[in-house]
Amino acid sequence: MEGRLVYGAAGMIGLLSAVSILAEPAAVEWDLEGEAAVSAGYKNNMLQSSVTDESSAFIRTAVDASMMRFSETGSYLLFYLFGEDTRYSDAPSVNYEQMISALFNGAVPAGTDDRLGAEVMYLYLHQIYDASETQVDRRRLLVLGHSLSVRPYWDHEFSDTWSHRFEFSVSRQIYEVALDDYRETGGRFLLTRKYGHRSELSAGFRYMQRDYDTREQFDGDGLALPGTDLLYFQHELQGEWRHYFDADRHWRSLAKWSGMMNRDNGSGYFDYDRLLLREQLRWDNELWRVKSNVRFGWYFYKVQQVSGARRERSYVSADLRIERRFGEHISLFAEAEHAWNFSNDPLDEYNTWTAHTGFMVSM
Repeated sequence: MEGRLVYGAAGMIGLLSAVSILAEPAAVEWDLEGEAAVSAGYKNNMLQSSVTDESSAFIRTAVDASMMRFSETGSYLLFYLFGEDTRYSDAPSVNYEQMISALFNGAVPAGTDDRLGAEVMYLYLHQIYDASETQVDRRRLLVLGHSLSVRPYWDHEFSDTWSHRFEFSVSRQIYEVALDDYRETGGRFLLTRKYGHRSELSAGFRYMQRDYDTREQFDGDGLALPGTDLLYFQHELQGEWRHYFDADRHWRSLAKWSGMMNRDNGSGYFDYDRLLLREQLRWDNELWRVKSNVRFGWYFYKVQQVSGARRERSYVSADLRIERRFGEHISLFAEAEHAWNFSNDPLDEYNTWTAHTGFMVSM
């Protein structure tokens, strides 16, 4: 399965590149951007636990780079890479955390109002992960995993202000810890309205089916049923509002929401409804950049019980980042985040915070 994903993605990208090269004139533009950052900070309750409080100072390095190829015909190729490495000085359970994300996106015009494209994304994680959303145990664990996803899509513009996207996706998740591997297939429809100073308002629907390799179904009492295969079916409504308040785009906001139903193919033990909200506010000028986020999440389980009541879970997180530029290439920054997890199961409750400051070099 993994081999077919890789070769299929490579073939699709090769076809897009070939069509783009044949269709476009010689004039091609390249856009290169990159940033590297080093910071020092402190993180408490690294294991996101209600009973164990393991905290540590850390040194973090991060790299953020993108390369984009434009053509006069409207075709483009985009490669984006992000990597982050965090080294802890006093954390027996977690010496380090890492994340690497690589994205390749290519698209070519198909007529005056349509564009065909494909997106391939690879993600590597070595981090503390909250598995209580979809697992039986209320636990957080150190995860080492890889994922690969492929998303071909079709964009159509009705006018200068209205457009839609149809997207198909297939992905593969592989863990090197106690979690079970799985594959996902699904699709998404998105309708977008543009207005103002490049502002956008969009809404859509996503369907996803998750097939686990070896996980079994559970009965209503939380006992495994040997010889069965577990599947998840997810139906999600999504919305996003990206607004720029002025022509120079100094002030901007981003609001996202989603409502999802997760259903299993058995007794419904893993059934839950989820509501997510996020609000971001950002301001910048030639010297300063300030960005803040607030996130809310609510989970309502249909069958799982805690002390005779249906299990409930929610969280709140807030973060703030301040940057000050010195010249064209150097910036200083400070960032802090606090997260709270609430539940009617005491073992599922925790709060944690992180703060760090450092400098960034951009090109």
